[in-house]
Amino acid sequence: MKKIMVLLVLMYSIAHFSQSAEQKEDTNIYAIAGIDVKPEFPGGLDKLKSLIDESYLKAGFESHVKEKVFSMFVIEKDGSLTDIKIVRGLDPVKIKELLRILKSLPKWNPGKKNGQIVRVLYPLPLMIGN
Repeated sequence: MKKIMVLLVLMYSIAHFSQSAEQKEDTNIYAIAGIDVKPEFPGGLDKLKSLIDESYLKAGFESHVKEKVFSMFVIEKDGSLTDIKIVRGLDPVKIKELLRILKSLPKWNPGKKNGQIVRVLYPLPLMIGN
């Protein structure tokens, strides 16, 4: 009888603990079109663009020369930016400065899919200068 009781307790324990196993964290990177809540910069895109222009002025670049730039990055679950790339535009010195500016930005409000915070690939076209 004791053996049966021990066996039942053991079976119950195995079944109970196997169901409470942790779920795998979602590390996928989603396209912005495939999510429910889009990530956003605190203050909006106008605030972001003015911060970038202001930083360019402080770095000594001319503000009256307009340049079209296309960048992409991943907005992580904590709102930080990773995998920042400048896809098109600018000379190497200005690319280096833009990368520095993007890395120093405040954290974004992350995107959500099905109620869960997810990593999002974010394309950002910019017109630098006035």
